[in-house]
Amino acid sequence: ICQWDKNAVEDAGFVKIDFLALGALSQMQDATREIEQRTGEPVDLTRIDFEDPEVYAMLHRTDTIGIFQVESAAQIQTIPRIKPLNLTDMAREVAAVRPGVGANDGVRHYIRRRTGDEPVAFDHDLEKRALERTLGVILFQDQVNQLAIDVGGLSPSDADLLRRAYGRRNNQGLLDHYWELFRDGSAAKGVDEETAGRIFSKFNGGYMFPESHAFAFGVTAYQMSWLKRYYPLEFYLGLLNQQPMGFYSPETLKEDARRHGITVLNPDVNLSRDLCTIEDDSIRLGFGYVRDIGQNAAKRIVVVRKRGAPFSALADFMERTGLLQGELESLADAGALDTFNPDRRTTKWEVGLRYHPVDKQIGLGLAVDQDTTLLPKLHAGEVIEGEYRSLGMYPSGHVMAHLRPGLPGVLTSQDPGGLQDGQRVTVAGLVVRRQRPSGKTVFITLEDEYGHIPLMIWEREYQRLRHQLANPLLKVQGTVSRQEGTLNILITHVDVLGGANTGLKAKNWG
Repeated sequence: ICQWDKNAVEDAGFVKIDFLALGALSQMQDATREIEQRTGEPVDLTRIDFEDPEVYAMLHRTDTIGIFQVESAAQIQTIPRIKPLNLTDMAREVAAVRPGVGANDGVRHYIRRRTGDEPVAFDHDLEKRALERTLGVILFQDQVNQLAIDVGGLSPSDADLLRRAYGRRNNQGLLDHYWELFRDGSAAKGVDEETAGRIFSKFNGGYMFPESHAFAFGVTAYQMSWLKRYYPLEFYLGLLNQQPMGFYSPETLKEDARRHGITVLNPDVNLSRDLCTIEDDSIRLGFGYVRDIGQNAAKRIVVVRKRGAPFSALADFMERTGLLQGELESLADAGALDTFNPDRRTTKWEVGLRYHPVDKQIGLGLAVDQDTTLLPKLHAGEVIEGEYRSLGMYPSGHVMAHLRPGLPGVLTSQDPGGLQDGQRVTVAGLVVRRQRPSGKTVFITLEDEYGHIPLMIWEREYQRLRHQLANPLLKVQGTVSRQEGTLNILITHVDVLGGANTGLKAKNWG
């Protein structure tokens, strides 16, 4: 393998092809393989119905967590407004939420024109060949090239160089040069300089998809949507086994699975494998999710179990696997040793009594009753703290269910549907996403035990509240904002939720 600069490759005359390694493709492969194993029937995702109303209805109600390309906060805002109905719509939906489109407020203009709230308009008839199919809005890189050719009279090669000039540093001289070419070429086609300037000003250096790229991603997004609609169990299995990928944490994915009727079970030393597996209508977490349990330790547990009988007691498990004390304690926190004793505090105490690190020898499976003491059981907060510390999620339940009794009058994610525009509300939840796509508006998604709550805050207000917003658990006061089929809560005040030993860390920006 030889590393080349991207421009040098072209100068040398080589053909440059970009290959994308997408975890989403591995997820789809895992899901379809599992479907075939469970049903005996192969699934060919190239032959599904690409205009299935059930799939599009799911997308329209923004049930998109875990779906490639359409799960971000920005996409969740646009999908119910664009309402895709076919693959062409999917490609345009995917392409619309890109910086280059948003630079000229293109997303808003495209949506309003699609819904009939704004007339489709062109600065000149010469734009129609490039822009008519996207309602007069530039959605794709290719359309910049086509406009440069059709309006500015540039050659195809010069048109591509013009488009690429926007991505270069210190490019003003280049842009001035191409503006002169564009202006002169458009004049020769009968376009006045003012109109040519308005069209040229639509070009920018923000990233946009080529149209072929958008269609490829749109097809993939639809295929994943189809899997989620008709094979949710296999969909979530593939998704959990391909982490980390996408926008959301395993905890959020677990909660989304629960809302689709799928329980995510704690790992179990007698049932789990290294990866997650399907168990009846549930998903059993694999050892790969347990902190401190590497591939070697996970493999050892499975191999030892297969060679003999299921583990009969903690002493039997410790003696046969020879795991280290830290590994055993992580398994206890994760609930993987509950099969021996559901009292995790007592289990960890017994691990300490039986484990002898000298020469890495494990204590014999002798009775330790004389050394045990009656320990208080873990309360719910301690259980979920241990699970989160070990697994990065709470299979036993959601942290907000534990906090809810102390939040009288605070709405849940089930409530906003009937709220009126401008109504003042208080909500609370776990921060699962923070995004600032335009640099002016910050989008925050809270999750409670029932679903998601979309929040927005303007940049000035964000600077005032940024320290509180950096925390993982928040109680938020705000005003309901309903626009074009979407609902957000505009943040006016934030309190940090305390009293929960959750081990949570703030979610990074995405």
